[in-house]
Amino acid sequence: MNFPGIKYKQSKYDLVSTVLPFGLTNRISKTLIYGINEGGYQRAQDEKHFLNIKKYIETKDFIFPNSIILAIDESRLKDIVTEEKGDGIIYLNFEKIDGQIFRVVDGQHRLLGLENALKNDPSLNDLGLQISIIITPENKRSIEMEIFSNINSKAKRLKTDLIELAKYDYRIIENKIGKSELNQHIAINTAYYLNEDFTLENVWQNAIKIDIHSEHKIGIIGVKAFSEAISGIITSYINKNSKIVSSLENQELIDFSRNSAKEISDFIIESWKIVNKKWPNAFLDPHKVIDIDTQYKSIVYNPSFYIQKTLGCKSINYIISDLLKKHFENTFNNDVLSNFEEIIFKSKLNDYDWILGKTLSGISSESGFNKVSKIIKNEEDFVRKE
Repeated sequence: MNFPGIKYKQSKYDLVSTVLPFGLTNRISKTLIYGINEGGYQRAQDEKHFLNIKKYIETKDFIFPNSIILAIDESRLKDIVTEEKGDGIIYLNFEKIDGQIFRVVDGQHRLLGLENALKNDPSLNDLGLQISIIITPENKRSIEMEIFSNINSKAKRLKTDLIELAKYDYRIIENKIGKSELNQHIAINTAYYLNEDFTLENVWQNAIKIDIHSEHKIGIIGVKAFSEAISGIITSYINKNSKIVSSLENQELIDFSRNSAKEISDFIIESWKIVNKKWPNAFLDPHKVIDIDTQYKSIVYNPSFYIQKTLGCKSINYIISDLLKKHFENTFNNDVLSNFEEIIFKSKLNDYDWILGKTLSGISSESGFNKVSKIIKNEEDFVRKE
């Protein structure tokens, strides 16, 4: 069966608009989940969300006027286009298609809601859905993420932090990132793991602002500043594994980045447990929980203190970087943590000094952050501001 469509261009994007039955759409499309599917950039579907859509469908008075947005590689388009006219009218035929040739960019919860409602109403297989298809040029699938990010940052209040991670993955796949940029790639993955680790001892949960488009007022430090703060730690990790890194390409390099980020985030959690123990009043205890669009988020960072802002984050992580590089030959082990703990607990700084506007106020440069590192290590004197 041929399905008519219109091929057109918006800005720099080539698109096709058509109407397809749900059963066919569901059979030939797939949602790519970050960390599960290769090239994934979306969160796992929210069961509560799609079950609510299922209930809405079961009212029998439902309507989905907005398009399901799919994407297809330009090289695969010829497999389904059987006729094309000069006026932009095309015909799509899926009789020879066996597999999921489309990627779901937007509408995955509607599709899952229909899939679940289908069990009690097989006629939903024939339900017509408005479909917009993004035609992705060869080796340019990052276009999908750009569109997905635009949809979810401007039209909806959804987190798009995974888009920032996936963009780095695609820079590897599209050969736009090399070993020299691996540090930044691992850094943003590390920030993500720290944000999403909700164990009580992790002071960095929900603390790093990765989602630059979000209206959610949560987080104490931007991902750029945080990435700079842990750059030295990551460099030590890469140097330790330099022989392995030199042989990796594409997906192997992506997997290495994710695995490295997980190990580094675990190490940072252990390091900052020591910081929390030394200066407990600079953190929230018990954890404060805030409501963001009916989602409750736990935070440990205290915005009244510098300790997890750029000043504290950089000066403290620079000490860890220095230990790894100069004293432990880039080896991540308990000896590093023991040495770090000794430095922190000997420090003459107290909780009061980290309060905004007090002892450490006015420091905002790299030379200043390095000076604070020396103050923490008792290598430089300071004057306590009352």
